[in-house]
Amino acid sequence: MSALTKPGPPRRRRARLGHTALRLLAAGAIVLAVGVAPAAATSAAGAAHRDGRASAPRPPGQSDAASRPSPPSPPSPSSPSSASSASSRTSAEADAGYTDANLPDWAIGPFTRSAANPLLSPSGSGYEAAALYNPGVLYRGGQYKMLYRAQGSYGGPSQIGYASSTDGTHFAEDTAANPVIGFDLAGQQDKCGLEDPRLFELHGTYYSFFTSVHPKADGSCLGSYDISEATSTDGVHWSTPWTVEPGAGNNKDAAVVTDADGTPRKINGEYVMYFGQGDTGTDIAYSSDMRTWHAKGSTTARTADPLDVHYPKGWQPYEVSVAVTDYRTVAGRPANSDIVVFTAGTLMANGRWFYAISEEEFSGRQPTLMLHQLSDAVLTPTPDVPYEWNGQTPKTVWMNSILFHDGKWMMYYGGGDTVTGLATAGLRRPLPARSGQTPFQTGFEHGQPMPDWVDGVDTAPGGGGIANVTRYGSATSPESSTRQENNHDGANALMYSGQAAGAPDDHAYMRLFDLSDRPVSVGRDTTLSYWIHPQAQGTAAPGVSGDNSGCVSLDLVFADGGTLHGLRGSPLTPASQCGTLRLDQWNQVSVDLGKAAAGRKIVRIDLGYDRPASSGGYRGYVDDIALTNAPSRPATISGITPAQAAPGQRVTITGTGFGPSSRGRHLLLSDAGVHWGGAGDLGTLRIDHWSDTSVTFTVPEPSGPAVSTPSGPANVWRVEPGSVASVAVVTGAAGTSGTTQFTVAATDALSDYYNDVGISPDTDRGCGALDNGTDTYSADALATASPYPLTPGAHLTVGGLAFTWPDARPCENDNLRALGQTILTPHKVGAGEIGFLGAATNGDHSGTVTIHYTDGSSGTATLRQSDWGSTPGAGNTEVAAVPYRNQALGRQVHAFYVDEQTIPVDADRIVASITLPTNKDIHVFAIAQDGSAV
Repeated sequence: MSALTKPGPPRRRRARLGHTALRLLAAGAIVLAVGVAPAAATSAAGAAHRDGRASAPRPPGQSDAASRPSPPSPPSPSSPSSASSASSRTSAEADAGYTDANLPDWAIGPFTRSAANPLLSPSGSGYEAAALYNPGVLYRGGQYKMLYRAQGSYGGPSQIGYASSTDGTHFAEDTAANPVIGFDLAGQQDKCGLEDPRLFELHGTYYSFFTSVHPKADGSCLGSYDISEATSTDGVHWSTPWTVEPGAGNNKDAAVVTDADGTPRKINGEYVMYFGQGDTGTDIAYSSDMRTWHAKGSTTARTADPLDVHYPKGWQPYEVSVAVTDYRTVAGRPANSDIVVFTAGTLMANGRWFYAISEEEFSGRQPTLMLHQLSDAVLTPTPDVPYEWNGQTPKTVWMNSILFHDGKWMMYYGGGDTVTGLATAGLRRPLPARSGQTPFQTGFEHGQPMPDWVDGVDTAPGGGGIANVTRYGSATSPESSTRQENNHDGANALMYSGQAAGAPDDHAYMRLFDLSDRPVSVGRDTTLSYWIHPQAQGTAAPGVSGDNSGCVSLDLVFADGGTLHGLRGSPLTPASQCGTLRLDQWNQVSVDLGKAAAGRKIVRIDLGYDRPASSGGYRGYVDDIALTNAPSRPATISGITPAQAAPGQRVTITGTGFGPSSRGRHLLLSDAGVHWGGAGDLGTLRIDHWSDTSVTFTVPEPSGPAVSTPSGPANVWRVEPGSVASVAVVTGAAGTSGTTQFTVAATDALSDYYNDVGISPDTDRGCGALDNGTDTYSADALATASPYPLTPGAHLTVGGLAFTWPDARPCENDNLRALGQTILTPHKVGAGEIGFLGAATNGDHSGTVTIHYTDGSSGTATLRQSDWGSTPGAGNTEVAAVPYRNQALGRQVHAFYVDEQTIPVDADRIVASITLPTNKDIHVFAIAQDGSAV
């Protein structure tokens, strides 16, 4: 088939036929905390829908804010989060969060993209001219058989085509019957779309389940949708479809449980189908004949049972993709008789908010019981994979087909809702047994244990239960679930909340982890440790009362029915923590269990709140839980060399107690108020050497992928030149060392402070994010702009000031978003003004610049920038005008500008540095001063 045809100018498209949930696109990061230093919660929201919607081009003079889609719902009813758009230039290799070493045995992966991708691309001028993606694939009789979704225009109605292959990568449409499931076959009611075909085979009959979209009463599309089913004897000629689910309402995404070969398997005597999505709910239905589907024990067709998939709050929207049982993941191990369910959505993006693919495990004996879930995606769209990063719905991967053949798993998926790709995974090697020194440990990260229960009160034997505690804020119950809002380390943490009534007995014990099948024996040296961040009343937790959030601790339930909080002389109870934990900071709690509970076996881990006669809300986070069978020996730092280090230079910390290797340990670095380096974080430090007495690491370069902070995009790999950085050693259960400091070598090169991609070539329009998700200046248009052509490294003089345009490579950081940074400047004698080349986004913006002089004095001035889509206003001089800007799906024809602005400075003094305003919509590409160099 032909290569992907280039889209025309973006336009408002109809929704991706079938549902209204937002699929968010953006990047994000979580700020780490060292010791008990305050940590800021961050999140990111995006600017597009996987259902095919895109923002309409902005009318001349109108800010982009007016055309953006609605922001997502907060991660939970009780925890609003700020949202800002950003771009992450992460490579396909670097984004693979899961490896052979950290995937749990039940999960399939890790996945590698095929070098032949994209396997299928849109072509011609007919029903598949715009998109060809989301296939169902089987291997039968020496041939790969594929049903795929095709569209003749972006946002237009879909039909289903057929292709085949002998090697699994080179597919051909070898039938004249295409589309094989089209409008003529499905009937008039389905002219609004036939989407996302699944393909199964049982006893010589092929079954396809797909989404049918129906018109409204007035004939327009997107009225309703349902799951349809059809059968075939050859995969090409199909029966007239019939409706499977539901009896009344919108549902889609049928995943029938199959074996690894794509053959439907009965569970407890019936075939099982998972289906649904985040905004309408997930359901499960059963069938004896693969044709009529119903709720458990029911004889009424088109019924189903609701299914609680236990996704952490905020991990929506999502869609069910595929369900497989009797499957292998590890070489030499028997097949898993439970069910792995693949899902796709924003739910597993670890703060990065792409539409990605992940997995859950359900019980093979009780298919409604979720056993485990991955905390992140196994396949995530990345910028260096253009067929995923661009397309009808940028930054999207989605699948509805996986099979095991020739020793490997083959996942066929859609990229950007436009093309078809393939990712494969072999069987993993067995991992060595976990050390007995740490029988249980989790930071809620990749491959680590996730809670077995979400927001569940422990009313089982030995559990503490609940009395006079209700929901916090607008939540539905007391909460205990994983979030991506705040953390001590990595990207995830457990959030807790509740509301005490002020009765003589106010308590709530929430169940977290079930260890009954692997009980942990408490020995003489067993230690329980964790980090806790109780929140005080504030904008993030307005309903909290006093220090109520600190009356919380982990609790243990023992096999004999006893609990940690119930032991006589217990070393840890929720009530004992009241008044001892510091609010709005991370606190480490470490308890010697051996003295109090040696010989007992731990079967559950709970989280308890207990404060009699205290009314009001409580809320906070818990992270990095460990049960360790070794005496604690905290790390101690004695020195650091050199005292000043430049980006790219090695720094060595000396001391004791660091441990023999970095396994299970890491460094945390705090630079200019930004904490990073933790395990699982995008900005993990590069460790060059680790021993018990010394650790050597490399200071990162001053630029890297953009992420989101409370005040706007920042740079997670970034060190701020001229700042003082603090470093600490984290050794797991033994805790965190004290900190030591070094100075990051200063620089007056503006390029060292760049933190945003604002220019893209016309050949890769979706690689930046100056505004509105992926909107950027066109490098091609800037090169011929007037009155000044702007090419990389170009020199120009405006108003007597000599500027140099950024000499950045395509799609690399080329401008500085104003986030309150202090920028060192070249020393000039007699300088009376400082000029800026740039523009504002989302309307006109202004802010205060603080000027720091070499004599220690300072002053202020106001920087005013005009919106880049408006004619330059007062105080702004037009430097370059271009006829269009780049968007992910094409160009938007409208005039856009680069302006020059100046601020006055004291000519009798020498400027040493300037501090920019804190306003993410102010962009600076170049700075210049008049005067003479010192």
